[in-house]
Amino acid sequence: MLTSIKTTTIRNTLFFIVTLFVMSYSEAQNSPSFHPFNGFHLGVTGQTEYVQKCSFVPLTGSDPAPKEKWSFGWEAGIEFSYHFAKYFGIAMGINFGTVVSYDAHWYLSTVPYMGGWKEVNEYEGFIGGTPCINEFIFPIKVEFHYPLGNRFFFATEVGAKLKGISYRIRYGKDGYAIGSHFRFKEYFSINNEGEYEGIRYYEDRGFRDLTQIHCDLLVGVGLYYALPYGDLLRFNVGVNVSFKPIIEGYYHYFLTDSYGTFSVKNDFIYTQLSYIHTFNWQKARIFLKKNHVSFASKKERRKQVIEIINN
Repeated sequence: MLTSIKTTTIRNTLFFIVTLFVMSYSEAQNSPSFHPFNGFHLGVTGQTEYVQKCSFVPLTGSDPAPKEKWSFGWEAGIEFSYHFAKYFGIAMGINFGTVVSYDAHWYLSTVPYMGGWKEVNEYEGFIGGTPCINEFIFPIKVEFHYPLGNRFFFATEVGAKLKGISYRIRYGKDGYAIGSHFRFKEYFSINNEGEYEGIRYYEDRGFRDLTQIHCDLLVGVGLYYALPYGDLLRFNVGVNVSFKPIIEGYYHYFLTDSYGTFSVKNDFIYTQLSYIHTFNWQKARIFLKKNHVSFASKKERRKQVIEIINN
């Protein structure tokens, strides 16, 4: 009899465990995760860039090299991400923005003045703005995020940016295509016949191999903020480091025959603001519909959806 009681007890215990497991599994199946970092996300991003100075190296002549200046760039695009764990995710973007931006002030030793020449010996900025090239950019990165409170998350990102893919497709791997651009300064003076005469003063010309794909390193830190209806806002700051110059060329002062070389890398500090759609709003509405939950008004349904997402 004692053996029978033990058998019955074991059977009931096993039945209870199996029933509890089935109920838990069923609940898990019917209750999707509404954690803000779960599954696929779609975002829009925009960033400003503070681009490092280019590099001028004088080779010969009396005039000093142009004085390098920091310049500015920008990017905007869309981001596709997948968060496969509680703290990690991967993302790929399609952006359009700055791949080359540089600025410098050239040195003025003398300038035409009153039919002659006047000594100046100072630097002057270029008229017409800084050279800037925009094209498609493809960032790929790994992300780590950690909760700081109810709605805030600390985030870091490490990845790479690919530039020049569109030109590579156009020109091919074995082709040879050079893109060039230049700035120049020309003065006009009146000659002995009373006619205007153009005087070439300065020029810099840069060259870029359009068959090359450039890969940059990006490293950033930032904050996520979880909105009440499930989406995310993200603010990042970071650095972009190029492994080699994207443009190389020369500069030339014609009056003194002073010249040298210059190169441009796409190194910059960036600040980025992003809006990330998590699809949690849609998942919560589908969950309520599958469970045949009805509401008296749209306002009541919206309130219930927000409660599900945040709880």
